[in-house]
Amino acid sequence: MAEDAPIGDLGKISLEDVQGRPADGGGVDPDDRVRVGGDGWLGDVLPGLPPGRERSPAQALTGRARVARIAGPIHDRLVVYVLVAAVAGLLAPDAASRLSAGVPYMLAGQVLGVALTLTVGQFATVARRPLPVLLALGAQWTVLPLAGVALLHAGGSADLRDGALIVAVAPAEITSALVALLAGGSGAVATLCMAGSLLLGTVLTPLWVSAVLGPGAHVDGQTLILELALAVALPLIIGVGLRTSLPGLGRLRSRALDLSAISVVLVVFVSVGSARTLLFSTSLLEGLALCAILLLAGYALGLVIGRPWRRDAHLTRALLFPVAMREFGIAATVALAVSPRSLGFIGLYGLTLMVTAPTVARLIRP
Repeated sequence: MAEDAPIGDLGKISLEDVQGRPADGGGVDPDDRVRVGGDGWLGDVLPGLPPGRERSPAQALTGRARVARIAGPIHDRLVVYVLVAAVAGLLAPDAASRLSAGVPYMLAGQVLGVALTLTVGQFATVARRPLPVLLALGAQWTVLPLAGVALLHAGGSADLRDGALIVAVAPAEITSALVALLAGGSGAVATLCMAGSLLLGTVLTPLWVSAVLGPGAHVDGQTLILELALAVALPLIIGVGLRTSLPGLGRLRSRALDLSAISVVLVVFVSVGSARTLLFSTSLLEGLALCAILLLAGYALGLVIGRPWRRDAHLTRALLFPVAMREFGIAATVALAVSPRSLGFIGLYGLTLMVTAPTVARLIRP
C-alpha cells in the first residue's frame, strides 16, 4: 500500500490485521489457519493415543482445531481471559503481589505486540493529517483531569477519591491501541494517540498530581520517565523497526496481538489481586460508581472528539479508545508513590476497564 493513502484506508489495514490478512499481500495468516482450515498453533499440545487407538491424521487435525478454536486466538477472546485472570487474582492475591514488580515488563509486552503490526509508513501517513491526534491528546489532558478533580471534591472515601484522581490524570491505556484494532480502527492512529499520551504523561501526570494533591504528594519524575522509556518507547521503536524491515512478520500479526493480550491478562491478574480487599468491602459500590463515571466520561469525550470525522469510522474508532481508556498500570505506580491506600481502586478500575472495553470493541466492530 502506498504511504500516502488516506487514514480511512489505513484503518482498513488494521481491521485486516485482526482478521489475519496481512496488508502486504502475504495471504492468510498461518496463525489463523485454525479458523479457516484446521492447522493451528496448538497443533502439538494433544498427547498421543495408546497403541492400537491411533487416530487418522484427519481425526487428529479435527481434534486440534477444536481445542484451538476454544482456546484462541487470545486477543479475540480477551474478555474471557480477563475474567479468568480476575478470578485467579482474587484466589491467589499473594502470587499476584509477587508478580507486581514485573508490571513494567508486562507493559512493554503490550506495546511490543501492537508495534509489531505497524510500519513506519503508516505513522508517516498519519503525521500528514495530525489534527485528529492533536485534538485527542489535548482533550484527554484537560477534560479528563478536570473530571478527576471534580470527583476528588465530591465527597466519600478519601482513598477512592484519590484513586479516581490518579486514574484521571494517567495517560492513555497501552492496551487501547489493541482494543482499537479489535474494533476495526486504524492501528497507526490509535498507537500514535497512545504513544503521544504516554510521552506527555511523563511530565503532565506528576504536574497534575502535585498541583491537585499539594506539595506533599511527591512523584519521582525521573523514575517515571525511565520506566516509561523502557516500557513504552523502547518496545515501540523495536517493534515498528522490525515490522518495517522484515515484511514477512506481517504473517505473524495474530501472534503479535496475542502477545499484547497475554500481557494485558497478566496486568489484570496483578491489579485484581491488589484490589481484593476493596472488592469484599462496603466501599465496593462507591468504587464501582466512580469507575463508571470515569469510563462514561472518557467514552463521551472520545465520541465528541471523533464527531468531525464521523464518516470515517476507522478513524473515529481509533480515537475513541485511547481517549476513553486510562493506563491503570502507570496509575498503580503513581498510587504506590503518593497514596498507597488508593491502590485497591486502581485495581478495580483496571478490572472494570478490561471487561468493558473489549466488549464495546466487539459491539462496534464491523
